[in-house]
Amino acid sequence: MANGLSLKNTSKKKFSLRYFERLHKREDFNRVFKNGLRVESKSIKILAYERNDCYCVRRLGIVTSKKIGAATVRNKIKRRLREIFRTSKHSLEPKLDLIFVLKQEVVSLNYNDLKKAVLDLVKKANLFLNSE
Repeated sequence: MANGLSLKNTSKKKFSLRYFERLHKREDFNRVFKNGLRVESKSIKILAYERNDCYCVRRLGIVTSKKIGAATVRNKIKRRLREIFRTSKHSLEPKLDLIFVLKQEVVSLNYNDLKKAVLDLVKKANLFLNSE
């Protein structure tokens, strides 16, 4: 029974968004803002930075302001962006730090439009693995 639980948990963790897959430190955010590649649309801006460390993990940071709307609106958009990142992180280049900067127009997008906008920007920045 313990083996079945561990197999179930490992397959589930593959697509989860764990603590170390998020940007937390101010220095990490500043490094991406200073040295990162920038691509943007009318609703969102993506900054990407390829790290030179030994960890192959992809990390996500989200930046928003009160101009976007109330806290519930901002949190809903952040949940959607985390879900988009979580489901597509395995097709991105390793050692990548991504920051999503939200613009006011993002409020009018539903989940599918937001996903399309994000994936189009990632494709434009050539951040997908070579196989795609």
